[in-house]
Amino acid sequence: MSIPWPAQQRVQELDAVFARARQQSDLQVQSDYAKYLVVRVSGLIEDTITTIVLMYVEQTANPHTAQHVQWRMKLFQNPTLERITQLVGSFRPIWRTQFLAELTDPEREALHSVHDRRNEVAHGGQSSISLGQVDRYYTDIKTMLDKVAKVFTATLD
Repeated sequence: MSIPWPAQQRVQELDAVFARARQQSDLQVQSDYAKYLVVRVSGLIEDTITTIVLMYVEQTANPHTAQHVQWRMKLFQNPTLERITQLVGSFRPIWRTQFLAELTDPEREALHSVHDRRNEVAHGGQSSISLGQVDRYYTDIKTMLDKVAKVFTATLD
């Protein structure tokens, strides 16, 4: 896994929550876990991409530029595929193309679904998301985050 260590720690924490959720036999409890976990997975996307970008900028930019990017990344919330590709491409347009070429349809769908389900849950809407669905999305999201990290770290090697 190419994602930075702080993000790997968050992945380990989420892995443990998913494991506890899978042990529940009560379907209502699993449903509650699913709603909680879709919000946490969305947060993982935000936090991991922010960490990747900030680590890259700290290694490649002058301190003033790094400080500006750090401030701008506070506005990176509730990411969609478009927001992620805009961010990646804002550093180097070719990165956007490379990232999109690497992205699979299941990863795109997972990102879209996590975004939509997170908004449903966060705004009190009815969500019928199952633990199995969130678990599949989570697997694809981790792979997608690894691809984002590879885009930014390829130039540092």
